[in-house]
Amino acid sequence: MSPPIVSSPQEPAAPPGVPWTYPPAYLRILGVQMAFGLSYSAFLLLPKYLRLELGASASDIGAVSGAAVVAAAVLAPFVGLSARWVNRRTLVGFALLLAGAAGATFTLAPAIGPLVYALRIAQGVAWIIVFQCTATMVADLVPKARLSQAIGFLGVSMLATNALAPAVVEPVAEHYGWTLAFAVPGVLSIVALLLVPGLPDGASAEALPPSSIPRARPAVLPIHYGSFLMGAGIGVMFTFTQPYALALGATRVGDFFFGYVAMAMFVRLGLSNFADRVGPAKVATGAMVLYAVVVSAAAWLEPGLLLFLGLGLGACHGLMYPALMATGMADLRPEERPPFMGWTSLAFNAGSAITVLFLGPVADHFGYPVIFWTVGALIATGILPLAITRGVLAVRRPVKEPAFERMG
Repeated sequence: MSPPIVSSPQEPAAPPGVPWTYPPAYLRILGVQMAFGLSYSAFLLLPKYLRLELGASASDIGAVSGAAVVAAAVLAPFVGLSARWVNRRTLVGFALLLAGAAGATFTLAPAIGPLVYALRIAQGVAWIIVFQCTATMVADLVPKARLSQAIGFLGVSMLATNALAPAVVEPVAEHYGWTLAFAVPGVLSIVALLLVPGLPDGASAEALPPSSIPRARPAVLPIHYGSFLMGAGIGVMFTFTQPYALALGATRVGDFFFGYVAMAMFVRLGLSNFADRVGPAKVATGAMVLYAVVVSAAAWLEPGLLLFLGLGLGACHGLMYPALMATGMADLRPEERPPFMGWTSLAFNAGSAITVLFLGPVADHFGYPVIFWTVGALIATGILPLAITRGVLAVRRPVKEPAFERMG
């Protein structure tokens, strides 16, 4: 998923008549994002590793996978607050070290136990720090007219690693073992520390007072619920599709991630203004319908259909996230948007955590199709609230941003 958009009250701008270009610090942020993304995305194949190497059950896979998401969900509201006391460069450097150490040492655990859970928690902490800090850094560098484009590129830089890392890690693991497959991406995360000194300095100007934790605004609760359902969908698909496919006789599962990323990137880049033309609330509602269908369809999975299932998930998620965010923020004042994004991030991670933690035992006792049907039905419950929200939040048309040229 793409990092949240956080507006900066002091927006950089180019002198009149001088075309604005992305500064070197922005390219450093992209480099950090991609290096960290490769380290984190290597563990998209964690369910396969746990099943084949440690003999994990579906319950074990859900619990281990969910540990990172729980850590991210708990920490999400506090990352912005921590920037009041700790420089964001220091936070990002700490996150890169955590990710690198976790990747390099993960296979040292001989069985599922405290070390495995501790390393997954470390990965979750690292992910939410990088996820939020890089977005606020971009907001400090980029003028408002370019912010949407810049955040889009930032999201794509992470999204690309969701396909690249599994595509490389899976064959490396087959030929050289999982230790090398997980350790090399981890080392890349540590190497990215060389880019940290050139990242933007200072704490976020949008940080809240220490005594204030942002509250969810009732009018956008259906949007937060939609984000919760997206997290549930991603959680069940990323965590349980792999062991289900392996149980059906599959030997490679990377095609699923390739299909997901390829379609999501096509939607994000090729159809970037689709929601603006049709209406973000309408697109979000339609994408929610598609989400429910795709997740339910995973119950009829066959090994040869992994690529197509990934394509379907990429289509609905690629449409859903930006449309849902635009629907929620259209009628919010600027100062309400950072709290909105914080609660949206919390809801997404909570949905994913609950799904992967509690549905593993269900899969063990009743089979994998049941959990896909269950989550598909759960996602369908968000369709009506979103449809109603279209009338509640779309009373005023969102102000269109000025047109801008693409980078390069």
